[in-house]
Order: sequence, then C-alpha cells, then structure tokens
Amino acid sequence: MLTEQRYQIILDLLKEKKSVTATELKEILDTSESTVRRDITALHKAGKLIKVFGGAVALEEGETVSAYEPTVEQKSELYVKEKRKIAQYAAELIEEEDFIYLDAGTTTGYMIDALGHTDAVFVTNAVSHAQRLAAKGIKVFLIGGELKSSTEAVIGAQAMKNLQEYHFTKGFFGANGITKAEGFTTPDANEAW
Repeated sequence: MLTEQRYQIILDLLKEKKSVTATELKEILDTSESTVRRDITALHKAGKLIKVFGGAVALEEGETVSAYEPTVEQKSELYVKEKRKIAQYAAELIEEEDFIYLDAGTTTGYMIDALGHTDAVFVTNAVSHAQRLAAKGIKVFLIGGELKSSTEAVIGAQAMKNLQEYHFTKGFFGANGITKAEGFTTPDANEAW
C-alpha cells in the first residue's frame, strides 16, 4: 500500500472515530508498528492530526497543532499554586512499598518537595528529579536515553526500552495538555511514545 493511501485511511478513521491506537492501525493497515508511528508523526507534523501516547486523535474544526514547547524554567513560573496543590495530593498517594515512575515535569518536581521519608523506590527520566530524590535519601533509578535540554527529560527509543523493563505500582506523568477528547498530549514525538 502506498504511503498516501495509508495516510488517507488514518485520516478517514479519525474522522469517523475521533481517535485511533497504533495497534489498531497496525492491524487495519497490515503494516509494522514503526511504519504506523512514522505515518502518525508525518501527519502530526503536517498538522492533520494530534499525536498522542499510543496513537492519534482528530483535530477539532479549525484547530491547529503547535510544536512550540516552553522550557522548564518558563513552565516553572506558571500555575505554581495549582501545581503545588496537585503535587501534594499526588505525593500523599505514595505508600512505603511502592515502586514509582516519576515523569519529568514541573508538577511532578513539586511532588519531591511534598514527600516525607519513604521507602518507596523511584524511577525517573528527569535528571534533576533523580538528584533531588537522592539528596533526600530516597532510592532512585535514572533511565538512559537522549537528554532533551528544554525539558531536562531523558527521551527517545532507549528511554522507552528502559521503561519496558519495569513494572510500577504507581506512575505520575507530566503532559503539555489534556482534554476530554484528546487525552494527554505533547508536541514532541520522542516523548509521546
């Protein structure tokens, strides 16, 4: 099947269903997962759909996709009161025997401030989170991969491969956006998968 034909099938499915998973597309298109990911990425870059973790969602009428992402420094100055409140609540969900994934991000970073002594073990893709957790005497593992300077997150295929080795009891994730229709979003394909 030609690339343009796959693109049209993906867009038609999104028009009908509003969202589609990479697994569904793999079966429907009878192609590899890597081809599906490339197609979704290409259509996302072309502004035809929104790439999300595990698939894609349709654009609303007149909606556009923005690839702009503020830096951690810029994000740290936004909604501080709200982020701290969310972080406090999230930190209270952690139990002593938990094995936690703590994603990079400013809100997840505030969780570290809210943590008391814990025997929970953490895995993170944020260098600064790992340093701060270790400084509190908390056992932490840092995943490997490409370091994205603007978000200070370890991303990419190697990071995903590392994460697949773990079985977490709880996970706390950052996102650039969230809506009922699209779920969690990020403008960077290397962070979405």
